[in-house]
Amino acid sequence: MASVPAPVRRSGFELKPLHIAGLGIILLAVVYGLFGFKDAFRAYTTSVDEAMSSSRSIQLAGFLGSTGEMDAQGRFTFMLQDADKKMIKVISNDPRPANFEHATSVVAIGYYDASAQAFMAEDLLVKCPSKYQEVQASQ
Repeated sequence: MASVPAPVRRSGFELKPLHIAGLGIILLAVVYGLFGFKDAFRAYTTSVDEAMSSSRSIQLAGFLGSTGEMDAQGRFTFMLQDADKKMIKVISNDPRPANFEHATSVVAIGYYDASAQAFMAEDLLVKCPSKYQEVQASQ
C-alpha cells in the first residue's frame, strides 16, 4: 500500500481580499491626514514683504497703523505696520474687534491679494495691554 502524504498545513496569516481593502483604507486615511495636517499649519511672519510674497495663507503680526474704518462694501479695513515701519492695508469681513483701538499688536490670519493690493484677513487676533501690567507713572 502506498502511503498518502499528509496535507500541508500553512501556519500564519492568510491575506484575504477583505484584509487588502482594509489596509488600503487605513493607508489612504493616513496619507489624507498627513496632507490635511500639513495644510493646517500657517507660516507666522512679522514682515509685510514676506506676507506679500507668500502664495499661501499665513499669520501676519504687526502694530496698528490706523484706527480702522468700514469701507464701501461694509468690510473692516485698517493699516498694519511691521517692525520695519512698512505698512499694508488689511481687509476683514468680520466686524471690528472689541478693544481694537487699545491694541498693542494685531495678528491677521489670511493671504495677500495682489489684485486688491491688500491683505485679506480671515481672522484677526488683537492683543490688548494686560490689566496686570504696571502702569507707568508720569513725572
